[in-house]
Amino acid sequence: RAKAWDHFLELGLPTKSNEVYRAIKLRHLYETEMSLATISDCVVDQSIIYPECRNSCLVFVNGHIDLMQSCVPEEIIVAPLNEAINTYGAYLNNRWAKEIKEETDPFVTLNTALHQNGVFIYVPPKCTLKAPLQIMHIIDGHEPVMMMPRVQLFVGNHASIDVIQSHHGKITSDYLLNNVFDAHVEDNAHVNLTQMMENFPEQGWIFDAVRAHVKRNSQFKTFSVTNGAKNIRQDYRVILMQEGSDVHLNGLWKLKDAREAHINVLIEHQAPHCYSKQLFKGVLHDASRSSFEGKILVRQAAQKTDAFQLNNNLVLGERAHADSKPNLEIFADDVKASHGATIGQLSEDELFYMQTRGISKKEAEKLLTRSFCQEIIDLIPHSFVK
Repeated sequence: RAKAWDHFLELGLPTKSNEVYRAIKLRHLYETEMSLATISDCVVDQSIIYPECRNSCLVFVNGHIDLMQSCVPEEIIVAPLNEAINTYGAYLNNRWAKEIKEETDPFVTLNTALHQNGVFIYVPPKCTLKAPLQIMHIIDGHEPVMMMPRVQLFVGNHASIDVIQSHHGKITSDYLLNNVFDAHVEDNAHVNLTQMMENFPEQGWIFDAVRAHVKRNSQFKTFSVTNGAKNIRQDYRVILMQEGSDVHLNGLWKLKDAREAHINVLIEHQAPHCYSKQLFKGVLHDASRSSFEGKILVRQAAQKTDAFQLNNNLVLGERAHADSKPNLEIFADDVKASHGATIGQLSEDELFYMQTRGISKKEAEKLLTRSFCQEIIDLIPHSFVK
């Protein structure tokens, strides 16, 4: 924690001069006094647990893991970080030391220094979790607070896990939710992470970071859906470490009023014969704002890389604003890579065609918007989430 705090002080809080933060208005956040949240005594409403996850759920309350209200599957090992350090200290200390050295995002470093009662999840080799593991983040309170939940996931050889993160609760003041999900995926393992980042109280600042190291012949997939908040920023850094690793990042945002959503992605190919795919889509109404900045970095050793990146935006509000900056940085000479971005509106020809078939303009707009979103929705692996 002390080393992470020193590194945070070196990095400093981001400003407009930080390119990856240039689309985010941080002044109001910096002017708000907040304290670290304490765990509250709220009781989890059972209706927010997916029926398929009744026996497989972890509960965070204001950034603290609450194992008393959680239901841990018997196939895996789950422990608070302050207890896991006694058994898995060699791995955790090495992981954190490396992260502190390499991390460039101030908010992730701040989480490493100040995270509250986080959780360590260990999936043993050859273990396949029968049901998805739902991780619920409960927000509860009336004072301006900072919440720093942290999930450390280690997935052993030939193991498999599906994780669903969801957010719930009410808060009447400004708040900062600074969440880190850090995954280590061993050989021939599979991880699906579904993030339901919906229904946040509008006055919230949400910084959500995903970090993943993916080894030989392993697969790491994410699916994110959000309707925004005062500010939501999702930051991905995924490293394909060894041959045959496979990474898919998918996201969808649908924003109204003055809500915002911002995505930053770095996929780093370090080894040959790896595959990555990014597909992010946004729908913007009213005066909402979004930004996408994605980079595919291919190291010299990563020959035979196959990488794809696409960001599509549908701007439906006269004051809505979308920024998109996909980019490639390639140091290998035998690579297949593509990237692209689109920003547009609904087709007038398609709207007219549907109206000539007796469909109202309002309903036609809904149908076309739904079809734009459907490509991402179809990728979500759980029908009850869809």
